[in-house]
Amino acid sequence: MNGKDIDKVIEELSQAEHAYYVLNKPIMSDGEYDKLFNELKQYEINHPNEIKEYSPTQRVTGTPDNAFDQIEHRQRMYSLDNAEDINDITKWFERLNKITDKELYPISLEPKIDGLAISITYRDGILQQGLTRGDGVTGEDVTHNVKTIMNLPLRLNTSTKGEIEIRGEIYMPTESFNQLNKKRKKDEELLKHLKSLKNPTSDEKSLIAKIRSEGGSAFINSRNAAAGSLRQKDSSITSKRDIRLLAYQLIDHTTQDAFSSHEEQTNLLKKYGFETNSVYLTNSIKDIESTLQRIENKRNNYAYQIDGVVMKVNSTAIQDELGFTAKSPRWAIAFKFQAEEQTTKLLDIKLQTGRTGAVTPVAVLEPVNVGGALVSFASLHNPDEISRKDLRINDYVVVRRAGDVIPEVVSSLDKRRDGSQTKWNMPSTCPCGDFKINFIRDEKVPRCSGGTSCKIAKKESIIFFASRTGLEIDGMGKETIESLLTFDLIKEVEDIFSLKYEDLIKLPQWEDKKASNLITSIENSIKSPPSRLLTALGIRFIGKRTANLLIQNFGSINKILEAKSEDLEKIHGISVSVINSLNEWKLVEKNLLTLNTLQEKGFNFEEINTVIDSKLSGKTFVITGTLQNSNRQDFINLIEKNGGLVTTSISKNTDFLISGSNPGSKFKKAVELKVEILSENELLDLII
Repeated sequence: MNGKDIDKVIEELSQAEHAYYVLNKPIMSDGEYDKLFNELKQYEINHPNEIKEYSPTQRVTGTPDNAFDQIEHRQRMYSLDNAEDINDITKWFERLNKITDKELYPISLEPKIDGLAISITYRDGILQQGLTRGDGVTGEDVTHNVKTIMNLPLRLNTSTKGEIEIRGEIYMPTESFNQLNKKRKKDEELLKHLKSLKNPTSDEKSLIAKIRSEGGSAFINSRNAAAGSLRQKDSSITSKRDIRLLAYQLIDHTTQDAFSSHEEQTNLLKKYGFETNSVYLTNSIKDIESTLQRIENKRNNYAYQIDGVVMKVNSTAIQDELGFTAKSPRWAIAFKFQAEEQTTKLLDIKLQTGRTGAVTPVAVLEPVNVGGALVSFASLHNPDEISRKDLRINDYVVVRRAGDVIPEVVSSLDKRRDGSQTKWNMPSTCPCGDFKINFIRDEKVPRCSGGTSCKIAKKESIIFFASRTGLEIDGMGKETIESLLTFDLIKEVEDIFSLKYEDLIKLPQWEDKKASNLITSIENSIKSPPSRLLTALGIRFIGKRTANLLIQNFGSINKILEAKSEDLEKIHGISVSVINSLNEWKLVEKNLLTLNTLQEKGFNFEEINTVIDSKLSGKTFVITGTLQNSNRQDFINLIEKNGGLVTTSISKNTDFLISGSNPGSKFKKAVELKVEILSENELLDLII
């Protein structure tokens, strides 16, 4: 091989990948592919300056510094409105006919894949970036893992100039999902065995580390498996998972290729080298009904999980005319299939205690496959639900995956009772075994009377504190925390910051790198901003948004705790539930002692004041529509820097609505409530 041959070899390998993973028509054997791939890899090792960014060898790379960074989408990734029956579809047509007098048919229909939305950017035909949907406005940078997806072209099949964005769904084929879960269950059992060994060998220690890095618990469903695989820090782990991309939209189109319909767009995506869905064109309501039925009848024949059908106005010109609401395109709607149901046996009802002390019943089921996912447990929410549904141990029950995700027990089949069934009575003692269960007035979910002294709630609160939602202490997952608790290295949240390398290295299966990395992660977490620390404390009803709101208004954690109820009530967006929860929390002396210790350990409780005193100070803003001169997050930052508060909903307490192009329902509500409406430029003039 020489330099002239590189592009030829890359092209051969890329064509083989496309034929195998997209067309399902292999053009070379695995052995032939591996031989050619290894030859290319060896040549690139010897000639690193000649490595092409679209080479198949570049699918698996190291984790870049910007991995999982929050990046704003150039165009918002909208969600779809739902339709549950033909009446909803008829109403959809009625809404569209009020906007345009043009003929809406044909309407395109395609299976709605139960996957993870993704945005892929190409420049001059070469892959540049992959972002998750996130909240639709910003997503996470997962480029390093997107590159490992074998049916995703690193370079488009046809020559294109400029920048284009491909949107689609990341999915895991059902067969691959079942195989992965089978392996993970075996790994989970093996891990239990290895951890029980008193003196594991170095090979056994390495195997423990490998299983832990890849995760050992079975995934709930294929969507979770795809999402979990895409969010791996180590792209080599992602590369071992069979996740794929199904493309459905092309935007930021600056190439010479043109299309005037969704059908033509789909064909163009195929031409570029992407896997796409079948598109069915319909010309009447009757035609739509029969096509919906046809797709649903084939539901279990697809290689991946589907949970409905996406319907779109086929003409892109009419799509442009119809536009968007604040949340979704008017020209598209998702018809949702009824959730799949299966019958199984209710083997037992157990209790679980959460980080706030809430005690909830869980149904233990005879494992059953529901819509492609093996279901063994289902939440029963509260004791009242068990009584209302008259559920008994050994009952045959109907299980449904609500929204095709969360398992729920729909009902019992009382006519199949044979006398072996027994009624379930709520235990009086928390699963921790140390405290009684209290039933609180006006609350359906009982709680452990031990509060922060409940060992289960304490463990869960520590897990939450260190989690991604909390301080995101890398290396301190559930298993690590359980080990630290078992060996009495920590008892409370604050004990985390007293851990030493010498303590960790003595733990079973802990080595130098693991111990050093955790100490570094702990030290770095101390630099977390006050709003993140407030979130990590796990106070009921105080999540990320509420914590930011409180810090923004009071400036420090201490001032929040000193605030009276009437001061909190003045803040738009702070509910009575938040106020009551905060007041209860700060009455517990142990909580205050924890805060004092954390402050002594170096946590900053004061927010650095970057707010400018301006005409925006103390004013509440809502933003709607598409901004022309700034991205939304920059605009929010500008408002907040000038003392304003940005919320998501219009109310009588809103001072200003900032309206971009294509404003949604918030605009109408603002007019009704006589809220002052400003353009982008008018707001800038107000600041100046």
